[in-house]
Amino acid sequence: MRTASAFAIIIGLLFAAPAAQPAINEVFAESVQLSVDQALSIAEKQHEIARLLIKEGRFDRVIPEMRKILDLNLQGDYEQPVAKSAGFIAYLLAENKQYALGHELLDETLARMRLSGNIASLLKIKAYIYKAEGKLGKAIETLEKSVEIERQ
Repeated sequence: MRTASAFAIIIGLLFAAPAAQPAINEVFAESVQLSVDQALSIAEKQHEIARLLIKEGRFDRVIPEMRKILDLNLQGDYEQPVAKSAGFIAYLLAENKQYALGHELLDETLARMRLSGNIASLLKIKAYIYKAEGKLGKAIETLEKSVEIERQ
């Protein structure tokens, strides 16, 4: 579980807000930054809740908890940590043979992604789940789709 712990630290760092851009109205920028900071803090905690639920075997609660991250609608610079969080949770679900839940989480996350790199990364994890299920044809097809997206 050392890998999971290291990943949690990485997710925490990824959810840290990037340097704020200079703003014309500092008061407005500060209030926007606070709401982003709050959203990132919530996302980090929701990720940890999902991880712990998987550890406890309470798989039925994982998707609703991860939806709370998706519902924050973090985009732009904040989309990648959301994708990484969903990908890691989907990976943990697959490791626990919860393939359908892993696919469900990835499908919902993919529907919200805008950046091609994040889409390609999530498709790679989806292919991993297909491989774990023994659906090698679907795994190959999904990996090919991921490569095609990265080439665009």
